Amino acid sequence: MGARILDVWSHVSPRYGGVGPAAAGLAVAIGRKTGWHASMLAVCNPDEHEFSDGIPETVNVVRTWGVRGMGDARLKSGLAAAIAHCDVCHVHGLWLPHTISTRSMAHALNKPVLSSVHGMLERWELNNKRLKKALYSLFFERPSLSKSHCLRALSEREANDYRRYGLKNPIVIVPNGVAHLRRVPLESFFARFPQLAGKQIVLYLSRVHYKKGILKLLKAWPEVIGKCKEAHLLVAGPDYEHTLADAQAMVSSSRVENSVTFCGTISGDLKMAALSAARYFCLPSYSEGLSVAALEALSIGLPVVLTPECNVDGVADCGAGVVTSNDPSQLGDALSQCLRLSDSQWNAMSQAAVRLARERFDWDRIAESLRLAYLWMMGGPEPSCLVG
Repeated sequence: MGARILDVWSHVSPRYGGVGPAAAGLAVAIGRKTGWHASMLAVCNPDEHEFSDGIPETVNVVRTWGVRGMGDARLKSGLAAAIAHCDVCHVHGLWLPHTISTRSMAHALNKPVLSSVHGMLERWELNNKRLKKALYSLFFERPSLSKSHCLRALSEREANDYRRYGLKNPIVIVPNGVAHLRRVPLESFFARFPQLAGKQIVLYLSRVHYKKGILKLLKAWPEVIGKCKEAHLLVAGPDYEHTLADAQAMVSSSRVENSVTFCGTISGDLKMAALSAARYFCLPSYSEGLSVAALEALSIGLPVVLTPECNVDGVADCGAGVVTSNDPSQLGDALSQCLRLSDSQWNAMSQAAVRLARERFDWDRIAESLRLAYLWMMGGPEPSCLVG
């Protein structure tokens, strides 16, 4: 009989970002690769009915409002049963009471815990709502994380974030993964968005939130459209913290309405069509763990324009895209140069993107690294992904 792994995170709705899809993708990959029993539990609000792409409907959902600490009977009951039947508990996320509750209960039941914070200890994140996070860290999150058997980092940068936060636990570096994606027919996409036909589409696929750099991208866009008349920016994602109104106001004040489309959340076939139709993917984020959408773009052969904070290693080195600042002038210049590349140059970038996704972020490769980490946590030999 194989090991039993439990992955716990918060939220299944697209409006809460990529932690859920990344955690679910990892659990599914582990189950497929090893034959182990990989169960999933998501703590959600009662109004979360739409599931993000990549989260199977078989996930065990605990729905509860408000404070989700050990005093919440529904959460406590759901966690107790799930943790009791696992060999390793993998906790995803930070700053939410479910992380404290899960680690505490797993510790009480003598179950080893692997904690993945998904970029939530980056400098930008810690400085956002700084006082609140400093106090919560002091009394709750740091003591809880310190009891983890091991910490999982998505990149070397995140491993350094753990150390800067004061944690001394062992760390394994295991990035997010991505499936092998293929381009899809575009007839229905252009029927829905006829204004994009014949355009060089730059796809922003993420929450519309200032953290993601969308306002920087929109500030850079007049320069881009001034140099590349056929460029069109497609902004796909849900509004978050009322950033959409600011974004739309910027478009209006810059008078670039004819070259920017806001389409809201897209998923499934429509998302695959958007990735297939685009010329470039752009995410000028201030802070990421490791962007799932950027990995999807690479996998389908869509060159990317990213900031270093997106933590997608290898993009510039292998020629799969450009890594640049989200300073509007630098970002605008980078996009303009990309849009002026020849078809042969673009094809070379597209092929490099696919190679990078297959060679570094393939789910089977990721699952094997994590399998060895789990075995070590259960008493096996040290895995090669262990960095200290």
